[in-house]
Amino acid sequence: MKQTHAEMIAEVRDALRQKLKLRGRSLEVQLRNGGRLLPRSVKQDVRVLARAEAVADNPKLAKLVEPATVTQAHRAVMDYLDGIDPAAQRRDALLNMAAAVGFVILTTIVLVIITLWWRGFI
Repeated sequence: MKQTHAEMIAEVRDALRQKLKLRGRSLEVQLRNGGRLLPRSVKQDVRVLARAEAVADNPKLAKLVEPATVTQAHRAVMDYLDGIDPAAQRRDALLNMAAAVGFVILTTIVLVIITLWWRGFI
């Protein structure tokens, strides 16, 4: 099934909203809000789609958009976004935070023991 440019852009916008929690009125706003979350090559592909979205309303400018470029950019962005697992990201963030807290607690206990030993209480 052949998708139109608008359908491809809507699919990318929905995927960005679901996978990376990026909201915005347009693809350009979503890119600006979450560009740091995307690799450089994917950002460039999202920019291609954002330009296509911007000129889609003007019939003369819409002719300048190459369908092959938009399709290739859509495929690259969707391949990247399909590999993202939001549940795994949440789990990794929780584990990283637990590890950091554990390290701080362990370091504090060690420093208290060293201080007690140094002052002669142990």
